[in-house]
Parts: sequence; C-alpha cells; structure tokens
Amino acid sequence: MKRLLALVMCLVLLPVSPAQAGSTIRNPLNGSADPTLTYFNGNYYLATTLGNRIGMWRSPTLAGLATAPETTVFRDADVSRNKQVWAPGLYRFDGRWYIYYTASDGVDANHRMYVIESAGDDPMGPYHFKARIADHGEYAIDGEPFVHNGRRYFTWSGPGRGRSGPAQIYLQAMDTPWSTTGARVALPASGGCDEVREGAVSLRGAGRTFLVYSTCDTSKPDYQLWMKSITDGQDPLVPDNWIQHAGPVFWRNDAAGVFGPGHNGFFKSPDGTEDWIVYHGKTTSEYTSAGRTTRAQKFTWNADGTPNFGRPLALADTVVPPSGDPWASQDPGAARGYVVGEEKQYFDRTPEDALGHWWQQPNGTLRHDTWGGSLIAGRPSGFRHGTEQHAFARTPDGRLRHLWWTPGVGVRSEDWGTGLAGDPTGMVSVNGQKHVFGRAPNGTLAHWWQEPDGTVRRDNWGGSLVGTPTAYAFGDEQHVFARGTDNSLRHYYWYPKIPDNLPAVDDWGAVGTVHSDPTGFAFGRQQHVFYRTANGTVEHRFFDHSEWKVYTENWGGNLVGTPFAFRHGPTQHVYGRGVDGALWHLWRQPGTSVQAQNLGGTLTGDPVGIAFRGEQHVFSRSADGSLQTHLGTTVTPWPGGQIAP
Repeated sequence: MKRLLALVMCLVLLPVSPAQAGSTIRNPLNGSADPTLTYFNGNYYLATTLGNRIGMWRSPTLAGLATAPETTVFRDADVSRNKQVWAPGLYRFDGRWYIYYTASDGVDANHRMYVIESAGDDPMGPYHFKARIADHGEYAIDGEPFVHNGRRYFTWSGPGRGRSGPAQIYLQAMDTPWSTTGARVALPASGGCDEVREGAVSLRGAGRTFLVYSTCDTSKPDYQLWMKSITDGQDPLVPDNWIQHAGPVFWRNDAAGVFGPGHNGFFKSPDGTEDWIVYHGKTTSEYTSAGRTTRAQKFTWNADGTPNFGRPLALADTVVPPSGDPWASQDPGAARGYVVGEEKQYFDRTPEDALGHWWQQPNGTLRHDTWGGSLIAGRPSGFRHGTEQHAFARTPDGRLRHLWWTPGVGVRSEDWGTGLAGDPTGMVSVNGQKHVFGRAPNGTLAHWWQEPDGTVRRDNWGGSLVGTPTAYAFGDEQHVFARGTDNSLRHYYWYPKIPDNLPAVDDWGAVGTVHSDPTGFAFGRQQHVFYRTANGTVEHRFFDHSEWKVYTENWGGNLVGTPFAFRHGPTQHVYGRGVDGALWHLWRQPGTSVQAQNLGGTLTGDPVGIAFRGEQHVFSRSADGSLQTHLGTTVTPWPGGQIAP
C-alpha cells in the first residue's frame, strides 16, 4: 500500500472472489489464448495473446494465476507494430528476460516478429523494445527460440495465410537473443491437414530436442499438436536430421468437451521434478477462435524417451498442483510449519534450546531430527524456496541464525549478525531475496536480507513495537505488520519505487485493541491481518486495493495467546487456543458469515496451520510437551523430541 487514504471502521462481508489455489486446480487459468508460462524464483509467470499489448500474470501458486491481476509490461507507441499483438514467448538468457511476439499495423499480411528485453533479471520487467527479428520481407508469426548443442536457434511460421500451400516452419541460427544470422531453412512438417504449421516450441528430452507445433486452422476443432525431434550432436539446420513423429501427439477430446487444443508451451514444477504443458483449448466444435482459454496439465515420458501428453482434460476435472507448489499455505510469509513437495515440515525449539525439526514423508512416516549445534531462544520461523528449506532463529545473545537444507547437501548454518530481541519472521521476494524481520533491542523493526548471490545486508525500519511481527510479499512489495507499544496495529511497507528507497510506516488504527502478535496473508487484491483483542475475540482488518480502504470486523471467539491465519483456496481460516485449552477453528467462505468450531484436544502453546491438498493440518504443543497435529477433531501425536514451553 503506497498511501492510506481512508480508515473505515465498519463490519462488512468480504467481496466474493473466484477460487484460487487450494488442494486441487481447475482449468482454465486464463481467458485468452497462445500461452507462455514459466516458474522462476518462487512465482509462476504467464503471458497470453491480448491484441494491443503484452501483459503478464504472476502468482506463487499455479491456480492463483486465475485471479492474479494483469500487469501490462509493454505497450508500443509505434503504429506500424502495435496492433494484432499475438503469441508472446517468455525466455531468459544471460540474466535478462526476452519476450518474442508477433505484431502488425492492423493488416494481417503485415505481421512480423519482434522482441523486447528486460532491464534486469525480473520477468515482470520493466521492458524496452529491442528489435525486429528474423525479418525476411514476408509474413512471419509465432517466433520462439530454442537451444540445441549449446547454441541458440529461432523457429517461426511463414510465409502466411491465404497463399498457396500450408504455412511453413522455418529455422535460423541466432547470434544474440534478439537477432538471427545466416540463411533460414524450411523444415517440412506433417500435420494431418493442408493448413497451418505454427507455434513451434522446443522440449528437451534425454539426448534430443523435440519441436512441438500446432497444425490445422486454429478456429477448427481439429487444431492439434504434432512433433519432430533431433538427436544431440546433429545440426538442426539440416532438415533431414529431423525425425517426423507419426500422428498427432495432443488432439481434441470430444468426451471431455475439449476442442482445438494447441499453441502450447512447457514448464517445470517448482521443485523441478515434473513436466507440464500449457495450451489453449475451447469447449465448442464450431468453427470459431472465440472462447479459447489457457489450461495446464502434467505430462509424462514414454519408455522410448518421447513425451506422453495424454489427452486434454475437461474443465470439470481437478488437477493436482505441480510438485512443490505451495497450495497457498502461508502464502507467501514465513511460519514454523510449511509444505515442501509432498512433505509437511515443522520447526520449533526443544527443551535443550536446539532447533527441532519434524516432518512427514509421503508414505505417512513421521520423522524428527535436530538442526545444528547452536542454541536458540524463542520460536524459529522459516519458509521454503524452491527445493530448499530455510529456518531462522534467535540465539540467546540476540544474533540471527540462518539454517537451511538443500537436497544432496544437507543442513548448513550461517550467522546473520546481532540486533535481534524478538522472534524472526520473513518472506522470499519476487527477485529471489530472502527477507527476515524482527524486533530489535530498542523496539524498532530490524531487517535483514540475503541477495541471490548469498550476500547478507541489513537496515532498520524504525517504529516502536512489541512482540513478533508478521511479514509477507504482495507482488513486488514487502509488508510487515506489528503490534505497537500502545497495542495498535502498525504497518511497515516498501516497494521498488518508494521515494528515496526508504521503507514507510502507517497506522491501521486499533489503538488499545491489539493484544496478540498479528497474523495474516495476501489474497488477490487484498491484504489481511488478524489478532486477538483484550476480550479474547478475533479482530480482522483488511485493505482492499480496488477501493483503497481498510475495513475491520470482529470474528468472535474466546481465545488466549496468538491465533494463526491462512487461506485454503478462497476460504480464510483462523486457528487459535481457546480459554478452555482446546483448539478452535474460525473460518469464512466468500459471501458467507463466519463459522466457528471447537475441535477439542489440549494445547499448551499457540497453533500453526498449513494447507496440504484438500486437508488442513494444525501443529501444537500437547500437555506432555510433545508435538501433535490436528486434522479436524483427530489428534495425532508425533514421535521425537519435546517442545520447549
């Protein structure tokens, strides 16, 4: 939030929001066609055909793309190339991002291919126009680069519709990410029809490169994908080196109500273990290009090393999120519990003042170990970043300790320096920086961050706070909420273009009413914060960016300690310890009133919750000091060390 225009104290129902990430995904992800999608530094990035601009959608979860706001990253003022803007392709070369696209002056026959370049290593830009690429004086569309034998090549479709014969796939070597060199080569390509060959994109397999392309008229229900491949070591500019695979590899599925699937892209799951295809399809067999929407699904590999894309899924089918997708649990702030791949993770301080780690393997086995030999104080916090697990803790002498686990490497530890008097919290920002916040000895907000190259920096955001703050990213912004010394709700924030690059703080009110540490999350265009009041009820404040207002409401309850809030899909959840020692659950779905349930059990500490597929798991300390999880009213003790009170 750049500035606070109004503080509105009223009881309201939250605006109804479309479903976002939860236990499963339902297509479509976007209402347009010709998608390109990638995962980078904790976020998915999607671009589609918009006609007069290049727009981008960003989300830490795949399903969240469906309701993420569009950011226009490029709009051209040149009238010779700012109309009929089609088919963006997003690629990263040498630490910069490039978007390849097709545009014209409004006359289809004048379509040519262009490329824009990012100013830095952020897929959201800013971008500037770089060049017209592979211009041979005739109609050209759907340009995409690919790498084979360590060298870049460019592929596109031409010479154009309305001429004799089908559109042709061409290849040419690239000398820079924005230019081609040498002669172009026509690549014969089968397609089951005498029409287009377009939208060719590459896919790396074991020892070879696949070129997957769309055939037939995009308005027909038989628009589909075909494939060629070339083995490593062979020259792609020699057409005979390519193998033509027989028949379509992805085509209409009448039984599922999917027609015209094509113009695809490929992306990896966040943990790098799965391959996914993104494409557009429509729900009608009529001849029309209207109604095409972006969909995504996982694919596998055959024993012979060729991809198996399966059949296009119906829009009613549910899709398990990609491996490593956070499923909107703690999105995207830090907590003592989080999900990494198929495993539930939890960190806490043991009675010996060590960092205890509990996790559940995919087969249900519960495990426990201790990270590092350093002593810690208070409660740790952490987050996942790709396939890595990160934990942060305060040492007894007030230093910030960073411990992290990497597959194949194990646990490592480093000291981020002195100046921490409270428990840490943090986030991963969109540029890959790891941020940690905590109360300094003088009551101000201390801030550490680590650059992607490992360099640790720090500053101080000022203010006067007590307890432990909560922090999360909101797009490219950083937001921290804390309890002031007057029991008010304090809001610290930073964004890339803030004046003088200095963080700011404003007051969300609630003077005298905040009697626990805050907890919260970002959701669509809203920021949400919850806390316990003096009489034990849960108060909820949220900022709506569409209306530029802060709203407040009371969810009721009778709690002690600090509650924990997260969302699971579009539903907001708060778990807390009741005055009776039981676990209480308050939640609200869009358009409904708040509901509450006593889940029983005995808690001797504040709970922490996570979303895991269709389930919500809550961690807490039991009466005997051991770790327990709650799944509804079922309480399961976890083996291993005790938790410090």
